[in-house]
Amino acid sequence: MLLDLVPARQVQHGLFDRPDSERRKALMVTIDTINRDHGRGTIALAAAGRTQAWALRSAMRSPRFTTRWNELLAVR
Repeated sequence: MLLDLVPARQVQHGLFDRPDSERRKALMVTIDTINRDHGRGTIALAAAGRTQAWALRSAMRSPRFTTRWNELLAVR
């Protein structure tokens, strides 16, 4: 979903695409400002959902998982 992220200036719109309105751009700037000032996730779009269905589990991870090949968890 986060593939093809590009700056807004470099987006090439299709023939029938409508560019973002000034009101929508201002809304996105406001949401970003509030989240930056009050913590990530303070305001989110409803389409993003309230809870994540998954979470990273790293309880079995070696503390040196990037430097010690012999400490990597083996799945058989």
